[in-house]
Amino acid sequence: MKIIIKDPQLDDELQELYLESKHWLSDLHFAEHEIRFLRKMINNYLVPALKNEQLNKIEGFNKALARHDANIPRMKNKITELLKQLGILINETKKEIGMDLIEQFAALETEIKTLFEAIKEVKKLLFVFAEDLMKTECNVFVSQL
Repeated sequence: MKIIIKDPQLDDELQELYLESKHWLSDLHFAEHEIRFLRKMINNYLVPALKNEQLNKIEGFNKALARHDANIPRMKNKITELLKQLGILINETKKEIGMDLIEQFAALETEIKTLFEAIKEVKKLLFVFAEDLMKTECNVFVSQL
């Protein structure tokens, strides 16, 4: 179903969707850097301090971060395609908007929120793990004094 509309308020709403989509690209770029930082922290600082049983747990963090990192380029492509569609609609005088555009936007928004929540959860668990590791290592160090 397509609806043809000529409405200044619709132009504003399309521009708002466009800006929000552009913001998602920035958020994904930040998430890439955050994942890179977390993986570097794991590999450079945590892995050398771990014992065998702890290595399995840290490997789980690494796998989760790698999985999330692998999703980001696909999401960026989806956003870029959405931005192209929105850009065309913003510049047309007669707007022909399909429900699929709104559904596409909503699905992408949900996918991005899910990704950010998953990254946040991994980060939280990783920091709890690192904190416990530091407490244990400090206790071992103090007991050796």
